[in-house]
Amino acid sequence: MAERVQKRCENSVQHLELMEKIKLFDAREIRGIIKKRKDYEYKLSRTIKSKEDYLRYIQYEMDLLKLLRQRRTKFAITQKKRDIDYGIVNRVMNLYREALERFKDDLRFYVAYMKFCKQVGYNDVVSRTLTDMLQIHGDKPKCHHIAGKWELEERKNVNNARTYFINGINHHQNSQLLYTDAFQLELDQADEASEKSEGTPETPSETSEEIPLGVKRALIIYKMAFKKVKDVTFIISLLNLCKLHKNTKSLENEIISDLTREYSNKPQMWETMARRELEGLSYEPNQDEPMEVECAQDQNSLRDRIANCNEVYQAAVKKLKSETMWSLYIDCLLEINQDLLHLPNFKRKLLKNALIQAHQAKKLEEKYYLYWIEMLTADKKNDSSEEKVYQVMCYGTDAIPTSVNLWTAKIKYLINSGKDSLVTEEFAKASKLLGGKALPLWRMKLLYFQAKYPEKVHEIFLEAMKSDPEISKAMKPAFIEWLVLTKGIEAARQKYNELAIQPPTCLELHKKMAELEMIQPKIHKQSARKPYELATLHYGKSNTQVWIDFILFEMKHGEPMRVTDIHRRAVKTLQPTLTDAFITEYSLIKANPDTVVL
Repeated sequence: MAERVQKRCENSVQHLELMEKIKLFDAREIRGIIKKRKDYEYKLSRTIKSKEDYLRYIQYEMDLLKLLRQRRTKFAITQKKRDIDYGIVNRVMNLYREALERFKDDLRFYVAYMKFCKQVGYNDVVSRTLTDMLQIHGDKPKCHHIAGKWELEERKNVNNARTYFINGINHHQNSQLLYTDAFQLELDQADEASEKSEGTPETPSETSEEIPLGVKRALIIYKMAFKKVKDVTFIISLLNLCKLHKNTKSLENEIISDLTREYSNKPQMWETMARRELEGLSYEPNQDEPMEVECAQDQNSLRDRIANCNEVYQAAVKKLKSETMWSLYIDCLLEINQDLLHLPNFKRKLLKNALIQAHQAKKLEEKYYLYWIEMLTADKKNDSSEEKVYQVMCYGTDAIPTSVNLWTAKIKYLINSGKDSLVTEEFAKASKLLGGKALPLWRMKLLYFQAKYPEKVHEIFLEAMKSDPEISKAMKPAFIEWLVLTKGIEAARQKYNELAIQPPTCLELHKKMAELEMIQPKIHKQSARKPYELATLHYGKSNTQVWIDFILFEMKHGEPMRVTDIHRRAVKTLQPTLTDAFITEYSLIKANPDTVVL
């Protein structure tokens, strides 16, 4: 092993001496390079060789090459460039070759090697490596893709690229990636051929002889793809590629014909056809195709395009009757309505009609009800408009009775309109339907009564205490705080003693009471201690913080002599998995008591 390492290191001595001679590196740096290389060589000489050792060695040499080039630029040294720089380049390439020979199954080495060869201008080596890679990794579509893209983009060799893509398709007949590569290549070639032959007059009709060769080839690839890949999104992606190229109308019609026949039950197909109408891309369906709408012909005014788009969506929702299809329809109309500089009334009318229809079909999502409400609120001009807004709110809560957002919007509207009786009535309905999710409504109701009927706030809090457990837990701390502000600390203490033992228990209640006790002009130790005692009683098994908070209180405001007893109780009470964490935190507090802030 030592002889092999020594020999390999000696092979690099000459260019290292040159580096020192022309003052790219000093003697100390050269010794460091020799030592590093020897260390790596010993690792590569072991019986069991590691991929990571090869990768680290390669990276070291590449970093050295980068530093070398930086030094040349900095010191304006150009001598012996070929001898030194390419000596390191060849060293890296030899390391890659060894790694590839030993770890043929690891695609990383092929990709990294080809990337390096490209950087140093060894393009012929890349082409040979591609062949080797495909012999080993031909079962991976990505490798055929890499090979084809290299030939196309770096070597500008269309025939070789086409061969790689087609061979890949023959081996991987379900690969969307390779079909897309081959399809794109042929359309690009058709465009290039078209640019070269520009100036030839076009005839009104298009015959098969006039279709560019590249488009014909793309059609063949498409038919292969359509037969093997049953994925509507993929077929649509090929159709969308056609829009970026010239002379593809016949190809697009072929794809659309297959889409409408094969995927008439897919929302994506209808979405695509409607969007094409919006772009003014016409299509003439055959009579036996399931497009139950007449598509536009040469109608490119904005109004016509929007109308035709809307017509396709109308046909779609009649056929599919799904929430997804209605959502796609309304999303498109919302996009159209973002620009109201042109045809504002027409656009608004289509959107409102679609919202009404979707609601009637029971397929309207929550977000669209909210948008509908927002739109009508912005448009309202009179009492009739007010009625429409409230009517849509009722539509929403009737259709989606568990929607917190819709109930919130509705009750907020009633509050702002001063309809007190309806506020109470609708809140009762919402609270019953939403249960624990009704917390935002309870908070809204409290704010409303605090502002308008403060004498009834106590009653509202008591009602909340008897409500859903989630509501009760959340409202207890707010109730105690309200009592302190309106009736004083004694009233709050009395109510806290009741609430603290009533289920469901609430840690936030104890925290809030402790906080309120600490802001009193004079701290009453016994009363202030009680929330900490009860918190440890209810949560002391699973929560270390309640013990820490109790200890901090006694250290800063209570009786420090109690700390040892609290610590003992905590260690005894806490779950075994939490004990170590508690002891560690306690030790930090004891070590630095002056840094503790309560």
